[in-house]
Amino acid sequence: MQSPTWSANTRLIVALSILIGFLALLIYAFKLVETLVIAALLAIVLFPFVGFLERRLRLKRWLAVTLVYILVIAFVASIPALVGTLAFSEIRRLSSDLQLAIEAINKWISQPVILFGFDLSPHNIIQNVSQSAGGALASLSSDTLLLLAGISHNFLWVLAFLISLYYFLKDGPRIKPRLVSLISPAYQADAERLLGELSQVWIVFMRVQMLIFVILFILFLLGASIVVGLYRLGLIPFSTLGLIIMLAVVWVLVLQLDHLVLRPQLLSSQLRLHTGLVLISLIGALAIGGVLAAIVIVPLLASIKVVGSYIRAKMLGADPWPVETQQS
Repeated sequence: MQSPTWSANTRLIVALSILIGFLALLIYAFKLVETLVIAALLAIVLFPFVGFLERRLRLKRWLAVTLVYILVIAFVASIPALVGTLAFSEIRRLSSDLQLAIEAINKWISQPVILFGFDLSPHNIIQNVSQSAGGALASLSSDTLLLLAGISHNFLWVLAFLISLYYFLKDGPRIKPRLVSLISPAYQADAERLLGELSQVWIVFMRVQMLIFVILFILFLLGASIVVGLYRLGLIPFSTLGLIIMLAVVWVLVLQLDHLVLRPQLLSSQLRLHTGLVLISLIGALAIGGVLAAIVIVPLLASIKVVGSYIRAKMLGADPWPVETQQS
């Protein structure tokens, strides 16, 4: 015997309870949500490579996913070794300059500075800082268990990210049909079309992100090469410390170009959002929610625009996709 059908009030109460519980879960498990979001975004980037292996080499899905997964982990693991090798060769090349910089710093430290009867000599200040650092290290050694606990905690989040990435790659294509099947049959066609548009928003966003990354890498490489070249030619009258400061300035300028020009212009044009809205959203999200919020705020706005257009059309009794209806 079938159970009684829920009344409208019961459905409303259950829906609100589910919504409140979902929001509470997001707040309480924000770190887990953050990990899942990053894994999902990376999976979106890697989907084309998995599809390429499936089509060209005719591999099964799990085998293509495993191959791409292993290659990505190997590539990420090789970055520290590559950076370390480049840094070691560069330090050897600039060893004489570093020695001169150390001698200049020692000479500056040895100079006495007396201000209003107080000895503000760099040597005394550094000595006091060293004593404080020694006390801090002694305190740190007594909290070794807490340090190990923190390392284990971070390792668990990395493990959660790696597992999430693998299953997003493997089962990602099943998410959309599963969500559509949960909708009432009368709205499944709309849900499939709506999810398709939302998927396209995030795919375009990730493609733009990759393009921005390549542009920033090239700009920083060019800027750093120019600064190092001028330094070696003697056209920049700075010590090695000054060279490091100049490289940091180049990095900051590249980042400002990213936040103020590249990202607003490219994302606004590709996602059809106003440039000012994108810029203000990036700044606000970075100030309020940090780096992750600044990364996802623009595609979220584009997703809200897509869903909002659909809701507006349904509330007005219009066709959400009139152009397609007319063409068909």
